[in-house]
Amino acid sequence: MKTISVSNLKAHLSAELKKVQAGEPIVIVDHRHPVALVVPFEAEPLFVKEAVKPYEYKPLPPLTQKDPLADLLKERNDRW
Repeated sequence: MKTISVSNLKAHLSAELKKVQAGEPIVIVDHRHPVALVVPFEAEPLFVKEAVKPYEYKPLPPLTQKDPLADLLKERNDRW
């Protein structure tokens, strides 16, 4: 796998992208530390499945029986 520095990649971006398009992955290094991997894009078609039935809204029961507003007001009154 080929490695290239950030500065060389900036100077030769078009040529390097053509190599990637041809199938050659490239590791980009910054101060000798790998920071990215550039690989060819495999254009697989995005499969979108048609909905079987329309969306239905289902109301959920409350998670608690307490009134959150009453608890908030009580907490605020306790501070003063």
